[in-house]
Amino acid sequence: MHTLYGSTISYYAGKLEAYLRYRGHAYALLPHAPHEAEIRAGAGAVQSPVLRLDDGRWASDTTPILRWFEQAHPSPPSIYPEDPALRFVSLLLEDHADEWLWRPAMHYRWSFLRDREHASGHLVDEMLAGVPTPREELRKLMIERQLGGFVTRDGVTEETRGHVEATAMAAYDQLEAILAERPFLLGERRTIADFGFVGPMLRHFAQDPTPAELMRQRAPKLFTWVARMWEASPDPEDAALIPSIDAPLSDLVREACETHMIQLRDNAKGFAAGASHFETTIQGCHYTHLPVSRYRVWCLEELRREWSALDDDARETVRPHLTDEAASLLSDPEPIARSDYDVAREAPFNRAINVYGDGVPA
Repeated sequence: MHTLYGSTISYYAGKLEAYLRYRGHAYALLPHAPHEAEIRAGAGAVQSPVLRLDDGRWASDTTPILRWFEQAHPSPPSIYPEDPALRFVSLLLEDHADEWLWRPAMHYRWSFLRDREHASGHLVDEMLAGVPTPREELRKLMIERQLGGFVTRDGVTEETRGHVEATAMAAYDQLEAILAERPFLLGERRTIADFGFVGPMLRHFAQDPTPAELMRQRAPKLFTWVARMWEASPDPEDAALIPSIDAPLSDLVREACETHMIQLRDNAKGFAAGASHFETTIQGCHYTHLPVSRYRVWCLEELRREWSALDDDARETVRPHLTDEAASLLSDPEPIARSDYDVAREAPFNRAINVYGDGVPA
């Protein structure tokens, strides 16, 4: 029995829960707030989730946690495609779902009245039960913290709000188009791309009142896929993946290139310059005063590492589906910046860092 510290409405805890359920790993879910000192001592940073394995080891960051489970407890079919081009695409899409859709997910949760009332009450009851402060005061403090730390601080303003919402609806439409063709994003079985998108889609977009209603109306196949991911029936060992990158998958890949990869590039430039903030223009929308993230420099390093590991045939297969900017960023022989994080390749058992240095967001 593993111990999972997190929230039942957490982006990344939902991603990890969906995987643990799929692979049949027993776990107990505990709120992380009452255990912060223990988590910080064991894992290095308080995040949702942090996992304490049944052997006592602490693990954090869902991407390396899932990779470790697949290596330590192999069970066919693997969530990593055998085809190297599809494997790379699935990893790019996982990172896009993890790091780009975070912004619209937080916006929909905290910028809309019904949604923030729902989330603040849930989190106060779940995390702060027993705190000797009136519940309504705790909810007010929760809303102020989340709006400031997860929305305003992350670049959602009157000028960018339209683009933030449009990028969420683009994800709905692109995923809906894929799921009209097959039950999972790359074929007849789950891959790491599915588990990436289950993070924002399960606990935010399909659960918070405003985006959930939009999903039911706009993307019902996506809504069904969310339930299918949570239901977690085993996939047959011979379940096939698509033989090549098709048009609907290509559209989603290009969206990741136009949004997430540009964010990663300009964040890395800010980190290299020693700046605390950076600005970027994405799909014609100008974002200013975004906090620089060392962790996201590492995310770019990981994608570049995966790209460099591809053979020429696999690169030639993927290249037509990338933008020129993304292809250049992946293949440039010199990185924009170096994170110096997890140099020993110990993740998920290394000393973790938050997405931003002070832990907001986490």
